[in-house]
Amino acid sequence: MNKALATASLVACVFVSAIHAADQTPAPNPAAQPNANTDASLTAVAQQQEKPSAITALLDSSESPGPVGLNDKLVVQLGTATSRPIGALGAAKYVLFFNGKEVKGLPDPTYDNDHRSLVFELKRNEKNKDLWTALLGAPSLANPTVRVTVALGERPADANTAPQPTIIGSNGSDILNLTVFGPWRLGIAAILIAGVIWLVFARARKNTTLRDGFIPQMEPSQQTYSLARFQMAFWFVLIFCSFVFLYIATWDYNSISQQALVLMGISGATALAAVAVDVAKDSPADAINRGLQALGFNSYDDVKRTLEDEIPSRQAELQAKKLYLATLPQPPPGAPPARLTEHHHEWVTVDRRITQLTIEINDRRNRLSTYEARILPFKTQGFFKDVTTDINGTAIHRLQVFCWTLVLGGIFIIGVYRDLAMPEFGGTLLALMGISSAGYVGFKLPEKNN
Repeated sequence: MNKALATASLVACVFVSAIHAADQTPAPNPAAQPNANTDASLTAVAQQQEKPSAITALLDSSESPGPVGLNDKLVVQLGTATSRPIGALGAAKYVLFFNGKEVKGLPDPTYDNDHRSLVFELKRNEKNKDLWTALLGAPSLANPTVRVTVALGERPADANTAPQPTIIGSNGSDILNLTVFGPWRLGIAAILIAGVIWLVFARARKNTTLRDGFIPQMEPSQQTYSLARFQMAFWFVLIFCSFVFLYIATWDYNSISQQALVLMGISGATALAAVAVDVAKDSPADAINRGLQALGFNSYDDVKRTLEDEIPSRQAELQAKKLYLATLPQPPPGAPPARLTEHHHEWVTVDRRITQLTIEINDRRNRLSTYEARILPFKTQGFFKDVTTDINGTAIHRLQVFCWTLVLGGIFIIGVYRDLAMPEFGGTLLALMGISSAGYVGFKLPEKNN
């Protein structure tokens, strides 16, 4: 009886435990199976997508294989090792390489999923200007493009580690023609540069742009060249042409350096001081000027009018009067006026006019002869001799300024062409230019203007 009761109790306990365990077992979740299917699908898709492994083409912003230049968009089409599609790319982690060197500081590229391409905007800034200078510096007008090899790389997780070019092309798909000068930009720049050179230097042969103008009664083309005006015009033209060249080559309009401004300032101050010295002192040119004014020549227009109008018109009238006089009867010598006929009176009137015209012509010729004699010492003797000599011959202070201007100008041009930037002259060179200019102005004080 006791054994039966114990057995029944044990069975009851096992039964209750089984029921309790059944209640604690979690029921199957119907939503679990779809999630598992989704994960499987994503895994399958991920297994079919790949990262880019090669450059298949280089295009411009219009999706054509034309040359690309600064401020343009470069489209880099990508391919994979297989035919599977490229996965979603984080475009910002890719960097561009030209000839194996990273093009730093570019805006983050964008990814065009439809064309499987990365789009880079080619900008020049402080971080990459050295690379652009190496690529575009010392350009050739005969070859307006430069061939470069393009590659891509991923930015490493460690910011201190430089990225490496890992995505390249084959069979020329990574070769880019980089534009140095666009045709229309080159044409506009050539017009601007040629125009300013013509305005300043070509016209200087017939006007007073680069001449002293000590005697305004002289023809502009006969006046002497001014060293100070030449130096001022030289640096203005050089810096202007350099600015235009740099803008079409780099699209940078902030290319004028502080040293360029200092050079323009020195040349401008030299020209201003030279004019002030010439105005302040009483020179032989001033005496000649006053003498020519006494002759009735206040400007070259007065001289020109005498040469081209007054003398020729009187000569023509004189010739006509002589011919007319020959047709009139000459009155008898000593005949009283009462016995003279009307034709005789007309003959007398014409004869007096001929005498007056002859006197006027001779007077103007004499004035012109005096004018020519007085201006002779002030006529130009050629550009080089005008700017490097004074009354005593070659002047060292003039020669010094002229030579240093040409030397620094040549260095300036080479620097702009080679480095695509206006040279940064040191303080010593600028001080040298200032000292030379100051010496030139100082020696002008005792210098005579002839």
